[in-house]
Amino acid sequence: MSKRADPARQIAVQAEALELRALFDKHYASVWRLLRRLGVPAAQLDDATQEVFWVAARRLSDIEPGRDGAFLYGVALRVAAGELRRLKTAMPLVDIGQAPAMVDEGPSPEDQLVARQARRLLDQVLDGMPGELRTVFVLHELEGIEVRDIAALEEIPVGTASSRLRRAREVFSAICKRVRAGSRSHGGLSS
Repeated sequence: MSKRADPARQIAVQAEALELRALFDKHYASVWRLLRRLGVPAAQLDDATQEVFWVAARRLSDIEPGRDGAFLYGVALRVAAGELRRLKTAMPLVDIGQAPAMVDEGPSPEDQLVARQARRLLDQVLDGMPGELRTVFVLHELEGIEVRDIAALEEIPVGTASSRLRRAREVFSAICKRVRAGSRSHGGLSS
């Protein structure tokens, strides 16, 4: 005797799949950027981003309506922290992105160089910031998340989040000045 699947269950599964797809389409790029800006190496970005959405898929019913971005950013913060802990003890990996492309229809080499130098400088400045300040800075200044939402994500008072953001801006500015001064004394941007 064959068992037929429950039609109501099939509809629920299809609805969850559509909801997850919409979540993915809406937030993939910003989650990927956030993980990168929090220090996840380029070689691990796709896997880390996928992990965020695996967690979302398992906990889809826990995501409050209208709070999907906050939920994903919270998961991304934990995934990034875990990835960075793992990388501190792991052997370094070769970045496949450094291999030459067979066909390149993207920006010109000059444009790529300028963008890469800008990203490298941003990463250098962000790497010089303490973790708690870096997180608040990246979430607010680069991802555009409101301070009250950052406080909720970090589970800290709004005043603490505001104070960290102020300090993060000061630290960011000071590091930028040191980097600029260093690049001038070396005759240009450092690689």
